[in-house]
Formats: sequence, structure tokens, C-alpha cells
Amino acid sequence: DFGWVAEIAIPFKSLNFPADQSEWGFNISRNVYRKLEESRWSGARLETDFLQIAEAGNITNLEGINQGIGLDIRPFLAASWLDSGTSSNDGFDAEPGLDMSYNFTPSIKFTGTLNTDFGETEVDARQINLSRFSLFFPEKRSFFLEDAGVFAFASTGPSSPGGIPPAGANVYPFFSRRIGLLNGQEVPINIGAKWTGKAANTDFGVLYAGTDETSFVDNKNFVVGRFKQNLFEQSYIGGIFTDGNPAQGESAKTYGVDTRLATSRFMGGDKNFIVNAYGTRSDNGGSSDNDKSYGISAHYPNDQYVGELVYRVIEEDFNPALGFVQRNNVRMYRVGASYNPRPKGFLDIQQMFHDVFYTQFERLDNGHLESTEFHITPLDWHFKSGDAIHAIVDYDRTYERLFEPFQISPGVILQPGEYHNHSFKTTLSTARKRRLTASLNATYGDFWSGTAERVSTAITYKLPPKFNFSIAANQTFAHLPEGDFIARTITSNIDFAVSPFLSFTNLIQYDNRSDNLGWQSRVRWTLQPGRDLFLVFNQGWIQDSLGGFRFQAQDTKVSTKCQYTFRF
Repeated sequence: DFGWVAEIAIPFKSLNFPADQSEWGFNISRNVYRKLEESRWSGARLETDFLQIAEAGNITNLEGINQGIGLDIRPFLAASWLDSGTSSNDGFDAEPGLDMSYNFTPSIKFTGTLNTDFGETEVDARQINLSRFSLFFPEKRSFFLEDAGVFAFASTGPSSPGGIPPAGANVYPFFSRRIGLLNGQEVPINIGAKWTGKAANTDFGVLYAGTDETSFVDNKNFVVGRFKQNLFEQSYIGGIFTDGNPAQGESAKTYGVDTRLATSRFMGGDKNFIVNAYGTRSDNGGSSDNDKSYGISAHYPNDQYVGELVYRVIEEDFNPALGFVQRNNVRMYRVGASYNPRPKGFLDIQQMFHDVFYTQFERLDNGHLESTEFHITPLDWHFKSGDAIHAIVDYDRTYERLFEPFQISPGVILQPGEYHNHSFKTTLSTARKRRLTASLNATYGDFWSGTAERVSTAITYKLPPKFNFSIAANQTFAHLPEGDFIARTITSNIDFAVSPFLSFTNLIQYDNRSDNLGWQSRVRWTLQPGRDLFLVFNQGWIQDSLGGFRFQAQDTKVSTKCQYTFRF
């Protein structure tokens, strides 16, 4: 009747630490959704992000701790059976593999993998691309996620407030999904090795991966190196290097330097201020001088006031083979500010958000304006109940200039020219503390040469701690002189946890661009921590040309993976 208590045990053998130090930096946080409360052990200020390590507290009197020799060995056996309705690749396959890690020193760690298998990884969320630029899909594979922050680069920020349209111009000199995937097809990874750690005030990371030969690409080797020289409490200067190209018969290198100057005591007070700067160059074997990207940004991310200034150049031939760039041949300017007061006693409001952001892209080759976006959020109210009116009449004024025809949907081709659009958005959501929650996002107004209604809806029902069900739909109803079209994705998650050691997760997705319905069901049984059995079922269907609920079964795949960790 007073709530709950959690007791958490973390084996010292799983942590990296100097054995002779009795004082550790530490923090812990808990979100209480029924009270819209976040409780922290240290650094509990509205201006402070939980992950700001400089705000952590200290645990003392840690004496006589046994770290072991720091060696984890995890052999596994992975097997799969495929019944393909679209190719002749039917059959059964089973192979052993090995994951391991070893702490050379308390702060330097080696992670290795042989005959790598990612069969237990969740499939990507479906997206339909209605823009001229590439979509970003996040990394989900465990080997690449571990210590991924070491390879993070200053060109991927700053992060704008929630609800603000992204600039769509992040630069990733290294994007791990380039390894083991090529044009949507899996490329087996034979071996992977990663060294990460800290030497004095320098963080470093080195990654090597070797992929197997397939019918569409030869075997390849990839190398990534990264270092950050830490300055003060929250700043650094660093560099990055990549070598390798996943494309057949191609090689490439990328070089970059970056810096982050950050403080949570700006001007002697308790505010945050961050300046990021970077410069990168991609060498793909050509003789172009237009193969660089560079920029600088200033960010003032605080509770009541947020400010942002970004300048970025992405040259025409900048193309990091092991990275990701959404658009090139542009110069970007972005400026924005938010005012977020917390009124006392007014309509039971916890906080109000008001945003104004402007983004502009210019072409580098001819100096012409390519696109602009002016966004205003006049009303975004978050209530103490947890419900929110994120927008009633968010306003977007956009300008796009097409320099060549653009096929936005099959058979719908937009011609070169200038497009001036005005649109409005309404967003509502209910409190997450309730068993049944819902959200609605509706955008209406101009869309390229015509109009469109874009509607995103989501409903979630949960019976904590065991059951969770959600269904979400994203739909665009476009009415253009070149032709009308509907873009639709539907996603449902059904999760059931029998216990903390046995769980069932299901992901069902459909999109009307591919007319494909997919279902992935995953079972994870943890015998003991680090000793798991995974069973994954994937089924695909193709919608009948007449539409409706008529589907024809396509690929069926069953995968299993058993891993057992020995910790020394």
C-alpha cells in the first residue's frame, strides 16, 4: 500500500574500476509517472540532465572488492530454418559462434566476436519515405551498441526540443549499420574486435570487423579509430578515422576532428551551455576538392529557456563510406529559441512550451535557396495530470525548390520548380500513468503542389508488469495535381512477460508502399544472467493486388540462439 521496493545486485566482475580506489562516482534516478516526478540521488535540478556525469554523487568506503580477472567468454549456437516464397534460398543452417570480453586494465576493455549472429535482434520499424533524402534507421545489434558512445561525433547535435522538426542534416562519419548490411541485404560478419577505454584523460576506441564473401560482394575489412582528449569536467577535443567501403570493389577513408565545450555553470550560475565544432573529409579514391563537411553550433539547453544556433556545410562529394549523410551540396543555417515557463496555480498546468525555429539550406554549386522551414509552437501545455496539449495550431511555413523531377509516390512525379507551403498541426496525448493511453497528431494544409492530411494515432493498453499492447498508424492522404496517393504504415506491439526471466515480444507491421505484412515473434528465456535461449519466428505476407484483407504467405523463418556466459 506504500508502493514498491527494488533491490538491485550488480556483480563487481561485470564492472570496470581501479581496485585500489575506494570512492566511485554514482547516480540513480526513478520516474514516478503517477506524480510526474523524477527522483535522483544527486544533481536533482531542473537544468541538469541525468547523464551529466559531472553532477553525479560519490560512493565511499568501497574496500576489499574482488573484480576477478575480467574475462567473460560466451559461446553460442545459432540455427535458422527458411522457407522462402520469393527465392530459392530455402534450407536449414546451424553454426557455433563466440562472444568474449577481457579487461586488460580496469579502464581498457577488449570485446570480440567470432561467427557473429544477430538473429535475436528486433527488426526495423517500417517507414515510408516522402522526402528526397535518406531515412535514418538506428543501430540495434548488441556488438555495435556496446560502448557506442565512444564513437559519437559532435556533428550529430545539437538535439532540438521535442516536437520541433529536425533539420535533417546530421553528419555521421561512422554509422555502424554500414557494416554487415549492404543495400538491405545481410552480409555475414566473420570476426569483430573492439578496444575501448580510458588512458589518463583520453578516451579511445578502435573497432575492426571482417565480413564474409557473398554472391553480391567480396569479403571486406573495416577499421574505425576514435579518441577524445577530455578537458575540464564536460568538454573534449577529439578525432576519428575510418577505413573501408562496403560496396563491391570500392575502398574509402574518412577523417574528422571535433570538439565539445560544455558547462553546467554558465556565467557562474547553474545553466547549461554547449558549443560543438567539427570538420571531416571523405576520401573515396577520387580527385575532388568538394569532399568535406564542417560546422559549428551553440546550444543553451535549460528548463525555462532553450536557444540554438547551427551552421553547417556539407559539400557535394562528401560521402563517408562507413557513415551516413542525409543530404549534401548544401550550406545550412538554423536558429531557434524556446520559452518554457511553469505557471503556479493556472489551470493545473505543470509547464508551458513556446517555440520559434527557422532552418535554411542553400545550394553550394549555384548559391540558390534549396529549402527553408519556419516553425512556431504558440501553445504546448503539459498538465499535472500527465495529459498534454502539445499543439493546437502549430504553424509551419516551408519553401522547397526542386532542381530535377522527384517521384514522391509510384506514378506521382513532381516537376522542377518552387513550392511554397503553409500547414498547421494539432497534437494531443493522454497521461502515461493510465492503463489505456492514446495520442493523436494531425497535420493539415499545403503539401508540395496540393494539399494533404497527415494523421498519426497510437493506442496503448498495459497491465503492468506483465502485459503491454499498442497499435499505431501513420497515414498521409495527399491530393496533388500530379495525382492523389495514400501512404500508410501500421505497427502493433504485443508483449508479455511471464517473469523477469521469460518474456514474449511480438511486432506486427504493414505498409502500403510494399504491400507487405510482417510479423516477428521473439521468446527470451534467461536461465541465469548471461545464459539465454532465444527463439525468433518471422513471417511475411504480400497483399493481394485487389487489396483488402487478402494476403499471400511469403518468407517464413525460424531462428534460435543459445548462449552461455562463463565469467572469471
